[in-house]
Amino acid sequence: MRRLFLCLCLLVALLCYVDSMCAAKISRHVHFNNAGASPSPPQVLDATIEHMRLESEVGAYRAAELASDKVNRVYTSVAQLIGAGYSNIDGSEYNPRDEIALTESATVSWTRVFYSMLETKERELISRYHQKEMIILVSEAEYAANCVAAVKFARDHTQLSDVKWRVVGIPSSVITKGTTRISTGIVNLDSLQSILDGKVDDINPASIAMICITHIPTNCHIVNPVEEIGNMIHDFNTKEQNNGALPRIFYLVDACQSVGQLVIDVKEMKCHALAATGRKYLRGPRGTGFLYVQKDIANALQPSHIDHAAAPVVRVMTQHPNQGVCVGLEEENEYGLLHSYQPGAARFEFWEANIAARLGLGAAIDVSLAIGMDKIEILCSTYGEILRSRLTAIDRVNVYHHNDYDQHMCGIVTFWCNGIEASTIKERLQNGDQGDGCCFHLSIVPATSTPLDSSRTGLGMKQLIRASLSYFNTADEIELFCKALQSILHSAA
Repeated sequence: MRRLFLCLCLLVALLCYVDSMCAAKISRHVHFNNAGASPSPPQVLDATIEHMRLESEVGAYRAAELASDKVNRVYTSVAQLIGAGYSNIDGSEYNPRDEIALTESATVSWTRVFYSMLETKERELISRYHQKEMIILVSEAEYAANCVAAVKFARDHTQLSDVKWRVVGIPSSVITKGTTRISTGIVNLDSLQSILDGKVDDINPASIAMICITHIPTNCHIVNPVEEIGNMIHDFNTKEQNNGALPRIFYLVDACQSVGQLVIDVKEMKCHALAATGRKYLRGPRGTGFLYVQKDIANALQPSHIDHAAAPVVRVMTQHPNQGVCVGLEEENEYGLLHSYQPGAARFEFWEANIAARLGLGAAIDVSLAIGMDKIEILCSTYGEILRSRLTAIDRVNVYHHNDYDQHMCGIVTFWCNGIEASTIKERLQNGDQGDGCCFHLSIVPATSTPLDSSRTGLGMKQLIRASLSYFNTADEIELFCKALQSILHSAA
C-alpha cells in the first residue's frame, strides 16, 4: 500500500512537472512586433496602474490635480528625447509645453498639425501671393493614413476655392542590377533638389506648401535622410522668405517608427513639426502620442479643430438687443463669442485626456533615456541586419527592399515566402507549433499601407510579414525564429 502511495505521489509530481513545462513553453512569447505594439516595461505598468488606483480613491479630476507635476515632467522627457528646445532672449527658462503637445496617437498628432498648417498656408498664399496652384510633396514611403489625408484635403479644397491643390510624390532613388532598375524606397535627394530649384516640369517650387516625409515606413527597414531634407528646405525658405510670418514651405516629419528606435534631434532635422506615437518602439501605452511644433510656428497657426481648452473663451458676450436668444455668436463684436488660442503647442491639445496613459508614456520615455538612445539605435539596427542576413540565406524567402547599397537601416524586417501565404506564416509562428514552441509575435503589412512605394516596386497587392526587433531582443531569438520559419517552409514544400 505504501509503495502504491509513493507511486501515485511520483505520478502526480511528474504530471505537475510536465504541466509546468508545457505552460512555460506555451507562454514563451518572443516579441518581434515592436513596430506595431511593443510590450511595456514594468515601470510603465507601475506608473499607469498607480495613477488609476489614485483615480479610484479620489476621482479623476482630483487625481489629475495631484499628478500635475508628474504630467509636466512628461513634457520635459519628450523634449529631451527629441532634442527640442530654444533660447529665450530674455533668459527665461525653456517651457517644453510651448513646443510639445500630448495626444492620443501619431496619426492624431500628424493630422492636427497637417490640416492646421495647410489651412493657414492657404490663407497666406492666397492673400499675399495670389497663388492659383498649391502642391503637397510626400515621400513614396509615406503612410497610407497620411496619403489619404493629403488627397482628401487637395480634393476638398480644390472644389471649395479657385486654387488647384495637387499631391505629388518625391521620387525615390534607384539602384541598377544588370538591366533592372530597382527602387530603394528612399527619397532621392537630387530629385528633391531639382524640384526646389525649379528644374522639374509641371512643378513650380513657389507653389509648394508642404513637404511630408515619413522617417521610417511601416513596410521595411529604410531610413529617410530627414536631416539632409531639412537642410534643403531650410535653404529654400531662407532664400524665399519675403518677410512672411511663416516659412514658404512647411516641413512635417512622421517619426512614429523612428522615435524610440533611433536618436532623434528635431533641431538637426530643422523640421517645423514632428509626430510620434507611444505604443511602438517607445514601449508606452496604446492610445498615447505626441506632437512637436516649433514655438514660433505653433503661435502662428490656427488649429483646424479646437475645444475650450485649446482656445479658451475670454469674454462672455452681450445679449443682442431686442433678441430673446443669443444670435450671431460668430460675429467679431461685443455680441460674438470671443476666444483666444493657447500659447504654443498647447493649442493642439484637447481638454479630455487619459492621465494614467500619459504618465505611462513618460515612464516609457524615461526608460529609453536611461538606457541611452545611442545604445538602443545600435542594438535595433544590429539585430535587424542579423535577421535580414539570415533570412536571405533561406530558400523561398524574399526580403523586401534588401538591396546592395550602403544605407542606414533599422530594426524592421519585412519579407514574403514563395508558395505560402503571409497570413499562414504569421499564424503558425504566432501559435508556436514549430521549433521549440516559442510564440513569435509579428505583423502582416498589406501593400496598401504604403501605396506609393508598393506601386514603384511592383509589389502589387502582396502582403508582407513584418518582424521588428528592439533592443531587448536577442541573437538567440533570431536563430530560433529562423529555424521555426525553415520548419514551416519545409513542411509546406
